[in-house]
Amino acid sequence: MFDIIKSEFQKSKRTSTNKLILITPLFSIILSALFGGGQNGAYNWWYAMFLPALLALIAAQTIAREKNLSYKGVLLYPQSKGEIWMGKILYISVLLVFTNLIFMVGVEVFALIYGSTVPLRANILGTIVLIFTFLFNIPIIMFLTAKFNIFLAVLFNLGMTILGVVSYGSGVNLILKILPYGTSSTLMVPILGILPNGLPAPEGKPMPNGTEVLSSTLISIIIFLILTILTTMWFGKKEVN
Repeated sequence: MFDIIKSEFQKSKRTSTNKLILITPLFSIILSALFGGGQNGAYNWWYAMFLPALLALIAAQTIAREKNLSYKGVLLYPQSKGEIWMGKILYISVLLVFTNLIFMVGVEVFALIYGSTVPLRANILGTIVLIFTFLFNIPIIMFLTAKFNIFLAVLFNLGMTILGVVSYGSGVNLILKILPYGTSSTLMVPILGILPNGLPAPEGKPMPNGTEVLSSTLISIIIFLILTILTTMWFGKKEVN
């Protein structure tokens, strides 16, 4: 499995992936500085648009690269196709961690210059929750890219994430509960004290407590594991010759 992940990093050396991992979180912070949103604005830009778009693009490109070669590169591995699929998911998961850590550090540097509105503890917790609640996106994007195309995969993921953000508090989120595209934005409210639109969370309004934050995060992880198993089984049976 380690060899597969290492191979994916080698493949990405000549692509825009590494640059996107670094530039995208910084761009989110720069936009907030330009428009005066502070740390709150940076977070809103990040989880509502830039992170889902970045994750969708990277995951889709990882599969599109193999798909364009009719999966001939997959046959070079001694491991089964299922293991290769899982290795790619782990590779993208590592990139997800890296880019969120870059964002977290960038937000703290931003605070030194423009002042702090998000405590360090909330920044760390918010980063951890974003990582775990975005993981389930990866097997979905990869599956849609393999089954259809990169355009549909990216459009679907970004559209569902935006829907999850704007539906906060509306009660119309049955699909989002099955595939929790609204979990990240919902949990950022009690963690950061800001609404998805960047405004401060109103005092006295019921919000998820620590137990609910933990349970919602665990549900996202379970969904990620289920989707990983299902898509791994699907790809393992897929004819790639």
